[in-house]
Formats: sequence, C-alpha cells, structure tokens
Amino acid sequence: MRWVKRGCVLSSIAVVVAGLWAYRTATGSLPDIAGKVVLSGLRGSVSVARDANGVPTIVGENRPDVVRALGFVHAQERFFQMDLLRRRAAGELAELVGAGALRLDRRHRLHRMRARAKRRVENASDNSLLLAYTEGVNAGLRALDASPFEYLLLRQDPRPWLPEDSMLVIASMFFQLNDPSGRYESNVGLLYETLAPELAAFLTPIGTEWDAPIVGEPFDTPPIPPPGDRPPISSRRRDPPSRVSFDENIGSNNWAVAPERSAHGGAILASDMHLAHSVPNIWFRAQLRVGDHSENGVTLPGTPFLVAGSNGHIAWGFTNSNGDWLDLVEVEPDPNDPQRYLTPDGSRPYERYEEVLHAAGGERETLEIRETIWGPILDEDHTGQPRALRWIAHDDEGINLGLGELSTAETLASAMAIAQRSGLPPQNFVCVDAAGAIGWTIAGRIPKRFGFDGRRPTSWAKGDRGWDGWLAPQDYPSIVQPPGGVLWTANARVVDGEMLGKIGDGGYAFGARARQIRDDLLAIDAATEKDLLDVQLDDRAVFIGTWRDYFLSWVRIESVREALESGWTGHASTDSSGYRAVRELRLAIFEEVFTALSRKAREADERFSIWDLRQWDGPLWRLVSERPRHLVPKGYETWDAWMEDIVERTVSGWDEAPIDRSWGEVRMSQVNHPLSGSVPWLSRWLDMPSHPLSGDSNMPRAQSTGNGASQRLVVSPGREEDGLFHMPGGQSGHPLSPYYGAGHDDWLHGRPTPLLPGRTSYTLRLEPS
Repeated sequence: MRWVKRGCVLSSIAVVVAGLWAYRTATGSLPDIAGKVVLSGLRGSVSVARDANGVPTIVGENRPDVVRALGFVHAQERFFQMDLLRRRAAGELAELVGAGALRLDRRHRLHRMRARAKRRVENASDNSLLLAYTEGVNAGLRALDASPFEYLLLRQDPRPWLPEDSMLVIASMFFQLNDPSGRYESNVGLLYETLAPELAAFLTPIGTEWDAPIVGEPFDTPPIPPPGDRPPISSRRRDPPSRVSFDENIGSNNWAVAPERSAHGGAILASDMHLAHSVPNIWFRAQLRVGDHSENGVTLPGTPFLVAGSNGHIAWGFTNSNGDWLDLVEVEPDPNDPQRYLTPDGSRPYERYEEVLHAAGGERETLEIRETIWGPILDEDHTGQPRALRWIAHDDEGINLGLGELSTAETLASAMAIAQRSGLPPQNFVCVDAAGAIGWTIAGRIPKRFGFDGRRPTSWAKGDRGWDGWLAPQDYPSIVQPPGGVLWTANARVVDGEMLGKIGDGGYAFGARARQIRDDLLAIDAATEKDLLDVQLDDRAVFIGTWRDYFLSWVRIESVREALESGWTGHASTDSSGYRAVRELRLAIFEEVFTALSRKAREADERFSIWDLRQWDGPLWRLVSERPRHLVPKGYETWDAWMEDIVERTVSGWDEAPIDRSWGEVRMSQVNHPLSGSVPWLSRWLDMPSHPLSGDSNMPRAQSTGNGASQRLVVSPGREEDGLFHMPGGQSGHPLSPYYGAGHDDWLHGRPTPLLPGRTSYTLRLEPS
C-alpha cells in the first residue's frame, strides 16, 4: 500500500507538472499587448493601442512602418489562420494537418498556385510594402514565447512567412468566391446536350421576375416547353425528399444611399460580406493611422491593407459578383499523337509537371499535371472529352495587391479606377465619398471574350472563340450617381444589355434578396446608420410568404395548415414553425420535379446535381402555377395529385407535429475553430456557443448555421464616429485571450456597436532597432 500511495502521489505530481507545462506553453503564445518591443526595419516608433474588444489602433509616421506593424500584429493574433489560408490555396494543407487533407490538396495543387504567386512577386515593380509586411509577420512570430497553440496540438513547427504567401492568401479567396470545379458551367452544358433545347433553356434562366437590377428590368422566366419535348417519368417516387434543409443563396449585401436620402446629408455605405463562419473570424478589425490620415475597417490576415471600411474620404465594401470569371475549354487531342492537342496555331505538346504532395506522418504522393495554353486539364466530360480550365486566377494580372491603394483614395472616381485595376476575385464594388458621390463597378480583372458567351463548355481549337486580353478600366461596367439616389447589390444580376455581356453569367443568386433590399431602401426617406443596420437585419419572409399562400390555397392536412397559420410569424424567426414548414415543402417539390425533368442529364453524368443550379425558383413557380398536364409522371392523374403526394410523403418523414418544429431548431449557429472537429474535447474552449439564429436565404439577413454575415459595417466617410460595426467571433485567435470572443454576442443579437475603437486598455510600443 505504501508503494501504491507513493505511485499515486507521483502520478498526481506528473499530471500537475504536465498541466503547468501545457498552460505555460499555451500562454506563451499569447500576443504582446503592452510594454515595448524592438521591431527591426522600422524607421520610427509605432504604437499599437488596443481597446476593450482588442481592436488595435496602429499609429506610425509612415505607411511602411504601419504595414510592418500590422504584419507583426497579424502574426501574433492570427498566424495559424494565415497559415491555413496560404496552404489551402497552394495545396499544402496535408503537410500540416495530415493525410485527411490530401483530397483537397489534390484539387488545389492542380493549379500550381505557389509557383504562380512566386512569379507575381518576382515580376512586381514595387514590393516594398509587401516585404515590410512579410518581415513584420516573421518578427511577430519570433517574438512569441511559444508557437501558437495549434502547432502544439499538431506537433508541428510554424513555417516562416514568404512574400508570395500574401499572394496565396488572395488566391485562397478565389477558391472561396469562384467555382474552380466549373460545376455550374458544366451542368448548364450537360442539360443542353441531353435535353431538348427548350427544356434546357427553361431550367437554366439567367434571371427571373424576382430580379431587381439597378440598370434594366427583371427577366421573364422562359415558357414551359410544349408537349413532346420530354417523355413522362416512368416510375412513381415513394421515398421522402432528401435535401429539405438545403442552404441556398447565402450571400453578401452592400448598398449606398446618396446625401438626399440620408438624415445628415452625407452619403452612407452599408456592407455585410457573407462567408463561412469560423473561429477566429476571417477578418481582423483595425484602425490604421499614418500621420493625420486614419482608416477604419477590416483587414484580411496575410495581406497588408484594409479590405473594406472607410478612410475619411471614401467608404467601400464588396459582394461577390457571380460574373463569369472562368471557362471550361474542351481540349481536342491530336488524332496522330495522344501526347499533343490542337490549338489555333496547330498541334502542341502538353506541358507536364509533377507535384509531390506531403502529409504529416510521412505519407506522400506524386500528382501529374498536364497544362495547355488555356490552363491545366481539369477533368473529362461525360463523353471522355478532356477539359482545361481557363481562370483569371491563373494569370499574373489576375492577382495583385492593388486594392491597398484604396487606403489613400480621396474621391469616388479615383477609388473606382483603383478597384478596376486591382487583382482579386471580381466583386461588386460599391463606394461613396465625403463629397456625396455614390457608385458601383466591378473590382478585379474582366476577360474580353469573343465568339461565345461563356455559359457552356466549348472548344477553342479553331481560334474563333476565347479570351482576348483584359477589358480596359474605361470600358468597365459602372454606375455613378444613379437616379433615385440608391445603389444595392446582393450577388444577383446588377445590370443588363452590353454591361451584362461584359460580366457574363457565372451563376447569379436568385433576385429575391436584392429586391427586398431595394424595397427596404426606397421606403426610407431620411436614412440613418441605424436604419441601414436594420435593413441588414431584415428577416421578413417576403419571398417565402408567396409559397405560404400557395400551400394554404390547396393543402388539406390539418396539422400542416395549423403550422402555416398559427405558426407563421411573417419572419424567418427562430420560433416560427410555419416558416420551416413552407421552406421544406417548397424544397421537396423542387427536388422531385427538377430531378424528374433533368433525369437524362443525371443518367449521362452522375456528377450532375440539381442543387448546383441557380434561378430554379422561376421555373418552379411557373410549373406549380400553370400545372402542365404533359409533365405529370405516370401513376398520377393530375398535377395536383402529384403535388399532394409530395407533400404527404414529406410530412410523413417529420418526427414531430408541424407546429412543434421551429425554425430555430435547425438554425443553430456553428462558429467553430478549424481543429475542434478533430479534437472534440477542446470544442467547449475553442468554439463559440451555439445559439438559434433568425434569418435565411432570400432575405437581407442571409444566414445558415455555418455561413452568414462575416461583418456588418455602416459608415459615412467623414462621419466615422457615427459608424456601426460588428462581426462574429473576436479579434484574437487565442482561446486564453480576453479578446477571443469579444464582440461576438453583439453580432449574434444584431446590437449596434461603434465602428471606431473605444478607450485604450493596453498600449504596445514598437521601436526601431
């Protein structure tokens, strides 16, 4: 027993020592927030003052010093996040987290983004700010007493930051905001190849009656194809639908109101960019001050500039444009030599590369890549035809740091010119200036297509179609000082005619969200910043309300009618059972009807999915409204009988009475750390608490469980003291930091909080060596 007691004591001591070591190691990676640190390369002193939420105000005498200090702060607060972004883009994630990431690495390494990023840095005319930022990042990493805690869990050492890594961070946004798989274009092409042209056009409209473009009118949904275009379905489905919780059109919003529509007589910008939620949040708030010049907004860790915000002269924000920024090129092999392919200039050999993928733990594999003059071979279509990807992210001109010039822009005109020559995933750029001007354009490079519209894969071998360089900035689609004094974008179509032809169709979001925003704005005569935040938080179920009326007109199931009547709040509110019922019944009808109509496409290519289509609400509404007899499948006498059966089967799959199934039950927030899924016992410390969320697709408060507003910003340049801001998560990426979740609750509940940092809590002095 004496030895047992001694063993227990020794074990307890070992546990305590291990715990103390782990705590000491974890706290060693907390950032420096006070005192003095020598930062080599500075020309003068820089102060970093943090407020109660950890928002830093970085003050220096010149921009290179401020950028160097920003790199220092980014590394200390967010280095693991930066590491993930560069590795995802480069296809190097498995080296850090293990073989489970090899599948993603294969898809991304195909694009050889590291080699392209390195070439961009080598060819840049001025890398001084990039080098200052890079040196600041590595100095910040070295100044930590221990590596960020994630590397302790992964038993890895962080790799130093390189200049090309910042280019990779921008490339990572291309992967998030574009579709490098080409699924949308491939699906549209497949429908046209396997269905009658009238049916394919009906299923793939560019827009519908719900469109709300700034320039132009809504598009009409194409007519239902006449009898004979598609045979009836041969069998009757009995299984309940499978995707009734599908998230659609979760996207960003931004808008501007001119002085004549604001309460204080200044132009106001509102911007809420929607992205996948994570801890830490993708953005890092900061105030950057160079002399008397001040910028407030969000930065992207890994890049040396403000992404969205205000500099006192202009304010700007983004939404994904959903234009057509890539093409699938059908590659024609040389019939005389399979190692070559046909081009407008004759037969050429493929360029071949071997990329070695490494995984933590020692596993490795070699990826063989074939490249054409248009881009890498991406896949084969359903006939075995090889397809290359032509994507602006592959071009040197497609990615650059030009967006950083917005920091010193003073007018709308200069800001729009900067946006148009910047290299980023092309965005709807909405900007206002202190003089009251408001405008929209595309930020990012626009390819000049010829010979085709880019909606479907096609061969470029004859030289009669392709890309002919880039659109000149003076030829960009632009809107300045619009009639009515309002601009709005929401990932849907913004323009028509020639301007739409330049942008193309990359899969626009359904127009209901943009329409609701437009109507909200036009209903406000003298807008304040709080009024525009209220628009961002608008969760009224305007669009889904039309479907509620539809179901109430014929559904006879009493339990369903009870939910549609007593459980309906008119909002996508957490307590609404009616909203959830309508939404799931609508998706059930979509799944069955579109699966039936597109059956031949799925039979030809198992990769085809109706869930990758856009604008399907227009055709679906026309179908349920006109109830075409010739499209009723065998086994049903009428369209109504088919719809009734879908509803009955859907309701039979519900495990509770419709009135008891609230929307909040399936809209619980998931704002999680990337490692919490692999280390579940740490999730209570790493993840934000889960709460029911109001909002959904097709309304301004676009929200799913793991995707939604990554920030909400409302500001009038020159009146930043009245600006509003909040975002999910907190400033710090360290769970032991008091700033890890600071401000998250304000975002969760939509509380208006100031854009400007508050009173200083801590100050760090960075001094030159």
